[in-house]
Amino acid sequence: MKSRWFQRLPRVTALTALSAGLLAACTRAPSTAPAPAREAGGGGGRRVAPALPAIPLVDSALAIRVVYPPQDYRLAARTPSDSNFIFGSVGSGRATLTINGASVPVAPNGAFLAWLPLPPGGAGDTLRYALVATRGADVAREERRVRLGSRPEAQPKDLAPVQPDSLVAAPQFVQLGGPPTPADTDRMVVGRPTPGGTYRWFLLPGTVAQLAGRAPGFARVRLDSMLDVWVDSADAPIATGVSAAPRRVTSNVRLRADTAAGFTDVVIRVSERPAYFVEETADALLLTLYDTRANTDQVSYGPTDRVVRTVSWEQVANDRALYTINLRRAPFGYMVMWQPGSLVVRVRDVPRIDPDHPLRGRTIAVDPGHPPAGATGPTGLWEPQAALWVSERLRDMLVARGAKVIMTRTSMDAVPLGDRPTIARQQGAEAFVSVHLNALPDGANPFAPRGSGTYFFHQHSEPLAREVQRGLTENIGLLDEGVYKANFAVVRNSPWFPGVLTEGLYLMHPAQENFLRTREGQERYARGILEGLERYFAALSSS
Repeated sequence: MKSRWFQRLPRVTALTALSAGLLAACTRAPSTAPAPAREAGGGGGRRVAPALPAIPLVDSALAIRVVYPPQDYRLAARTPSDSNFIFGSVGSGRATLTINGASVPVAPNGAFLAWLPLPPGGAGDTLRYALVATRGADVAREERRVRLGSRPEAQPKDLAPVQPDSLVAAPQFVQLGGPPTPADTDRMVVGRPTPGGTYRWFLLPGTVAQLAGRAPGFARVRLDSMLDVWVDSADAPIATGVSAAPRRVTSNVRLRADTAAGFTDVVIRVSERPAYFVEETADALLLTLYDTRANTDQVSYGPTDRVVRTVSWEQVANDRALYTINLRRAPFGYMVMWQPGSLVVRVRDVPRIDPDHPLRGRTIAVDPGHPPAGATGPTGLWEPQAALWVSERLRDMLVARGAKVIMTRTSMDAVPLGDRPTIARQQGAEAFVSVHLNALPDGANPFAPRGSGTYFFHQHSEPLAREVQRGLTENIGLLDEGVYKANFAVVRNSPWFPGVLTEGLYLMHPAQENFLRTREGQERYARGILEGLERYFAALSSS
């Protein structure tokens, strides 16, 4: 699930032929005949994926259950199209359904998904959906009430100057994240370009920075003379006993290769913990150190290693240094750590891969998305359950290929998002895949073409995302929605391994919910990820 603010909706597949009729409120019954086989992934000579399984007939007691919207739900605003979706089930595929007088198709298992004009009413008014299901002489009725909020206006949060908070007499300094916690090496303080904006900087706890201003819930901190960023107020406690900016000066650099463990440490001696930023290129890591003077006279390489070629530096501004870590191949993974008196960039080597059996010996983390939260399908399938089923199928397929599998959860108990990449790192994961089902915001037409998508955050994860996306479209057979760079916690929080998040289907569509209830559907989703991983590691073996 992309965001707790988004409810998931499914893409039209087996009921695609009904979309035009649904919009026109027609009454014809849905077809359950398999659709003709189609070429997955948009062509290019790829294999033809089978259609989604037919939805079985269910003829239980007539009962209307609306899954979305919840009773008395407040929509964020009147939608741009003045239409919205409503879905759930009526208990019988032999029933007919109207909502506010408009005919809505019912799937053979009793599920329905409708895209209808919003009922009349202004901001703050209660709008009512009147649902009537009929099967022969049986009639069931339900009313679903929603409210509309006012239309939000675009108001950038950081256009006007933010007044300093008691900073007139003397500058104040904060210790980001409070005192450092050495045992929690994955803990980072997030910096944003605006209050509540996107995550951009990931700073080590214990870093000292000047407080430049405040806004509700956020603190503006000065990384150097050219850059202020915003952090959560809770991550910006006043640094006790600090009355002046730390003096950060780097000295010599040395490389420390651990061939057996498969990494090389780039150790930069520096007087105080700096704020930093890492940018990836095709064959280098660019490390910016804020509020820092570079004074490196010597780089000690030691014996030739497989990972780092050279390290260079330049003073790009009076208080900003740039270190370039030139690699022998494209980055595979890295980690930034603070050790007493040194900033350490640990650069990961590519594992030794058998080209004939690229998954043999690999350690793969499989993350069943959610709980907490998660979407629910029209007949009650909960996303965390569907994600676990797919992940279990994937685990079994990976083990059969000779891989070691780390499952971030094996039950329906909630696992915090931040813990999942940490679990994977601590157990030596070489790749990370988080399994999800997709969502749409209010006002988005669920019957527009939709399909499978794959998401990554760190640049070295993009090749894995491409291969997994190809596997999904070839095996599931839905529209190729493409690959996205996106700010999801489970793929953002650790750059130590390539990590992706998959949104294979839209759970709220009856045909796609049914797909995930079948073993065939679970295996097709899992096989798509498996083949993507296999192709990715095979390519690494030959690079």
